[in-house]
Amino acid sequence: MEKESKTKQRALQISFGLGLIGLVFLIALLAVPPSGIHSYVQKGYKEFAIGLSKEKVLNRINNRKAIRTIMVCDPERLFKLTSRKGFEMGEDLAVSDFWICRDRIGKDFLFVFENGTLARILLQRLRFGEKPGSILFLQCNPEIFKDLDTYLTTGEKLKIFYDEK
Repeated sequence: MEKESKTKQRALQISFGLGLIGLVFLIALLAVPPSGIHSYVQKGYKEFAIGLSKEKVLNRINNRKAIRTIMVCDPERLFKLTSRKGFEMGEDLAVSDFWICRDRIGKDFLFVFENGTLARILLQRLRFGEKPGSILFLQCNPEIFKDLDTYLTTGEKLKIFYDEK
C-alpha cells in the first residue's frame, strides 16, 4: 500500500515537472519577441514615438538606464556615458540623422531622423548564443543608409519584422 502511494506521488511529481516545462516553452513561443530586426514606422516603439524631435528622443534615451552608448553617423562619433549625467544634445547629435544605440540587455536601436524628427526605428533583438548581428548596428555605412528598405529586403540575413503591413 505504501509503495503504491509512493509511485503515484512520483508520477504526479513527474507530470507536474513536464507540465511546467511545457508552460515555459509556451511562454517562450508566445511572449518573447522573435529574434531579428523589427522595423517601426507607424507608431514607434514604446516611449519612442514616430515624429518626436531629436531632443525628445535624447531625453527618452537618457530615461533608459540600460542605454550607455550612442554612435552617430555623418559625422561619425561615439558617445559613452561615464557618469550618472545623461547625454547632452551637442552639434554632432543635432546634425546626424542616424543614431545607433546599444543597451546592456541585448537590444540595439537604430534611430532614423528626417527633417529633425524621428521617422523610423530599427530594433535588433538577438537571442542568447545567436550569431553576430546585423552590420546596420555595428558601423555607419552611408551606402546602406541611403536606401534602408532595399538593404533590408535584399542584403540583410536576419529576419525582418515590419509594423506597417
